[in-house]
Amino acid sequence: MLDPVATSTSVDAPVRPRRAWRFVLLQRLTSGLADVVPPPDVPSWSPALVILVAAGFALRLPWIASIPNPWGPETAAALRALHDPHAPAALSLGDRAFTAFLGALFAVVGPGIAAARLAVTSLLALGTLGAALLVRRRLAIVLATVLLLHPWSFVWSRTAASPAAVSLALAALGPLAWFRAVRTRNAVGMAVAAQITALAVHFSPFAVVPFIACAAWTALPAQRVVLYRREGWAALLAGAAHAGLALHFSPGLQLHAPRGAALASAFGALSGVTTLRSFTGASAFVEALAVAATVLLVALSVRRVASDALGRFAALQLGAALLLLPLMAGGERDVAGFVVVAPWAMWCAAWANTRPARAMLGALLLSLALTAWMASHFLQGSATELALTPDDPAGAFWGWQVPRERRAIVELARGAALADARGAPAVLGWRDEVFEPMRFELLAAPAPGLSLLDGDASPPAGTRVYRLTDGRRVLMGWRRVQHWTMTGGTPLAALWAAE
Repeated sequence: MLDPVATSTSVDAPVRPRRAWRFVLLQRLTSGLADVVPPPDVPSWSPALVILVAAGFALRLPWIASIPNPWGPETAAALRALHDPHAPAALSLGDRAFTAFLGALFAVVGPGIAAARLAVTSLLALGTLGAALLVRRRLAIVLATVLLLHPWSFVWSRTAASPAAVSLALAALGPLAWFRAVRTRNAVGMAVAAQITALAVHFSPFAVVPFIACAAWTALPAQRVVLYRREGWAALLAGAAHAGLALHFSPGLQLHAPRGAALASAFGALSGVTTLRSFTGASAFVEALAVAATVLLVALSVRRVASDALGRFAALQLGAALLLLPLMAGGERDVAGFVVVAPWAMWCAAWANTRPARAMLGALLLSLALTAWMASHFLQGSATELALTPDDPAGAFWGWQVPRERRAIVELARGAALADARGAPAVLGWRDEVFEPMRFELLAAPAPGLSLLDGDASPPAGTRVYRLTDGRRVLMGWRRVQHWTMTGGTPLAALWAAE
């Protein structure tokens, strides 16, 4: 028989106060987010990290509006931000978000190619800082160094043709947050990390690779316990639904049969020499040398990396990227290079956990050497063979090359047309998509008396007609007003006037 005294509520017994549901929710949310960032005993915030990120951002500022030269798709989002009716339609939710961001930025600083490129550079710097704060201080320096100085990161963050550089920052930030949240068994952290990783797919469909790698790592025996809890598999399913939605609204991925040199090309993207060859036309010997150096670095570090938890996570991410990139990217392997750059940065950071000097020197010297090579080409180089399209392996794409004046070709052509017209009404046309940024140039800063001539439309009577062509083409019956070459003399573009 139950004791009525023991079962009754006594005024002397302590009564646990009922907390409001808002307070409970806020407490659980803040405690969850606290587990995503490093605890106070291993701070990653340091003046050196801030200086490194600021230096990486500052290195991208000189000649940002002209190196590399703006070309066709470069100003698609910028034209949409200015509500141009001729602007290409947005293909994904990431394009729409980037367009909205550019619109807000143009409202503050004014429209321009430099402003559009600074948007991408700023987002990469912020994402790199966020990813570095998720690891210990020594590892954070190495991680940020690779993310900021890798040739792919350096050149693609200086162009707004594709916001893939934003995907690079998210492809490092999201998986690192997922790694930490799974190890701390934190439900809120896993939910946030899964959404960040899936968010990268909006900016590039190739960013689905890091999400697949995170799911595969979670399914391994050491981490599988989190999938036995509702919070774990719910976070993963919600992230998968988000990534699937992003893929649905993005240009469809196509699988390509890998060729014999597919794995070597993936290592080329890992080292950055694939980017170097696309923008500068580096020789096959240089490509083979950089790939060999990258393979050597991997071989020297694999034993140390495999002994670290972050290293094993980075190894799975890197392995998935090297296997899937040749299948998914096809001719777009260079713009999809962030898929291997992000896990390579994690790999080097894990190597720094046991061999910080070797990791810093190996990662820094390889990235810095190729990035310096690319910068010297843009400033002083030439090319004997220029490719007609970005995906042509025959040489460097001519639309990215910089004239000796170190100003954008469309800016130089606009000034030359106005000077030759001498105040008379004039129209300017072209047939190569490389010169499409001229549309944005005249829309952002209208030039009195100069308008665009679309396609084969007939020019208005009484106007002077000008046409832009590549430097190797000759227009019979037209007068060449001016031509532009690279520093070494390679012809790039010419402006012609109708006689």
